[in-house]
Amino acid sequence: FQYPRAKAPSAPSLFPGSELCLHNSSVRGWAELPGNDFVVIGGYESGIDAAFNLSLNRKRCSVISPTAFWDLATDDPSTELAPYTMERLRKACATPNPPRLLSPLRVFKVEKEKKGGGYLVRARWGHKPAKNEDEVLARYREKLPASVLGKVSKEGTELTLRTPQAPVLCAGFGGGIALGVAKKLFKWGDEEDEIEEDEKQEGSGGCADASPLLNSQDESTKTPGLFLVGPAVRHGELSFCFVYKFRQRFGIVANAIAQGLGHDTTEAVEECRKMNMFLDDFSCCKGAC
Repeated sequence: FQYPRAKAPSAPSLFPGSELCLHNSSVRGWAELPGNDFVVIGGYESGIDAAFNLSLNRKRCSVISPTAFWDLATDDPSTELAPYTMERLRKACATPNPPRLLSPLRVFKVEKEKKGGGYLVRARWGHKPAKNEDEVLARYREKLPASVLGKVSKEGTELTLRTPQAPVLCAGFGGGIALGVAKKLFKWGDEEDEIEEDEKQEGSGGCADASPLLNSQDESTKTPGLFLVGPAVRHGELSFCFVYKFRQRFGIVANAIAQGLGHDTTEAVEECRKMNMFLDDFSCCKGAC
């Protein structure tokens, strides 16, 4: 939370005018937030949290997101909204001021209105994904009322929303590794290659940000003896951003350090394996790893 993705250098991929927005982390109380008509940019966890709080405080809001996370279900729960977040969204949709959900829509510019003191949020409609096996999983998720879902326009057409208040930017947070003192001790994957286009604005993707390059023992490929643990660990397309995932890599790091100090770790590793806390085989690792 020390590094909100509001402007460079923490968010170089954001749109022009992002500095005019109000990052959700700077809101101390939604009830005290002046105004009654908001545009929320970003539809992942922080965006839906903002929409929930605005709706419960009888404030209107429109949520703009390049991906309809509220209608996404995959085998990897770290790429979709948490069940608790979906429950809160359904509650918000049942209020007298339900949020309006607009997707696939990507903001490309925010600017101050020349007259009136408001803000113009300019966005462009994207491609609506075709049905795939992810939607088979979505059958088991309770659908939101159609009344809260904005009408989708033709891909490439533009939409401008006016709001009297600064748009609420819910682009997530930059990691402490990427922006902290240890950044230069790691090699990094190319940001344009590592971040899927639909995840850049949200930070959603949070989990899929350009990540430090690690060897099979989660050791820096640039600085021998420096290991990384926690939600920033990533191997290829596999993200370990949830605690139930990255904790399974603790044993890998501990084993590497212990062996480096000359200790026999055979018995300890076996105990970890029995508890499914020693993940060293990615061949069967997808969402449930």
